[in-house]
Amino acid sequence: MAIKPKKKGKMYSSRSVRSQWFNRLGFQQNKYGTCKFLSIITAFVCILYFFSNRFYPTSRSTSVSYSPSHGLYINEIPASSQLIYPHVEHVPVLKQITVKGLYVTRLEIDGSKRLILKSEENAMTDEEKKDTTDQILLVKHSFLDHGKLVYRKNNDAPEVVVVTLIDFENYDLETIIQIVQNRVDYALKHKYGVYIRWIQEFLPILENQNLAESYEFVKPLMVRAAMHAFPTAKYIHFVDQDALLMNLDLSLQKYLLDPKILDLALLKNVPVVANSNIKTYNHFEYSSAKIIIPHDANGNIDTSSFVVANDFYGQALIDYLNDPLLRNFPWDPTADKLSSAIGHILQWHPTLLGKTAIVIPKVLASQYDASLDQGGKSENAASGGDLYHYNEGDLAASFKGCRARGTCASEINHMYSKIKKN
Repeated sequence: MAIKPKKKGKMYSSRSVRSQWFNRLGFQQNKYGTCKFLSIITAFVCILYFFSNRFYPTSRSTSVSYSPSHGLYINEIPASSQLIYPHVEHVPVLKQITVKGLYVTRLEIDGSKRLILKSEENAMTDEEKKDTTDQILLVKHSFLDHGKLVYRKNNDAPEVVVVTLIDFENYDLETIIQIVQNRVDYALKHKYGVYIRWIQEFLPILENQNLAESYEFVKPLMVRAAMHAFPTAKYIHFVDQDALLMNLDLSLQKYLLDPKILDLALLKNVPVVANSNIKTYNHFEYSSAKIIIPHDANGNIDTSSFVVANDFYGQALIDYLNDPLLRNFPWDPTADKLSSAIGHILQWHPTLLGKTAIVIPKVLASQYDASLDQGGKSENAASGGDLYHYNEGDLAASFKGCRARGTCASEINHMYSKIKKN
């Protein structure tokens, strides 16, 4: 059977159809017609964009709406002074209120109770303070509002901020006054900032709200809060409450931050922590030091006094230490948990190790030993001491271990009287 061929008809290509449609709209197939066509399309898009913004203004505002940065509290208070410290005269009343009376307590599913921090709560106004005669309420709000203070004056911003935690539960009023006054005296002499807070302010943030067990990990929380409170400060100098700044004439910049001085104090090619195969770098760029922290007599990290730059590297270390996974890791119970955590980070992160200057304890945290404090009579004291113990002229005296010995108040009072005599 023969197949009949189909009748030939007109064949229309897509190009010819487009050309006919183009011509019907009045555009000639030339350069002028193409420009005319594109101009009309552009005008149409512009008109559409204009009316969409008129009738849908929210689409424009939501795209650039950002929440302002804040610390633990949403509503912050501008500080008038670069010396930020709490009302230490409230110690007796705070002891009376107790920590549980300062916070709201929440009952958990497992039956345990947790202290809760109200980050959105507003500070008590001056008018409310004048109208309130309840001393307990005033002290409670003073405690809760203290963490909201931030210093934002760029024209008078301090380069260094001295940071300390104080404990109203385990220290008496006289000892706390001496600790705070010591930091203020040192800061005023060198135009530094001071940032002091109650250690109990950070309890609601911790997973383990037992202060005795979590004490060391409040330090990085405190340093991060200081970085936020003084955003333009270059360095944060943390000094433990069990320590005093003895030589008030030594500025941190001339004493330690100077590369020539740092070279003398730097521990090169030594284990990062005792018995570690990872060692500090033999060739260290002094200008790149962002973390300055001493070793103790056993060759481990000493967190009683250290310096952290308020920049990317310093904040990275502190934020890492504040990670709950790291904070709650089962470190060696016989060792300092924070020291173990820092040692772990420096061994596993060579970039941070390259920014960390591990120094002899004498320059930041000389350990006080009562047996050597005999007016220069002991052989060790007469020869100028070793690299670990305090001698007259050192920047700081650390009373590490005084809580276990029960001698913190007596040792601080004894050494504070020496500062006042000088």
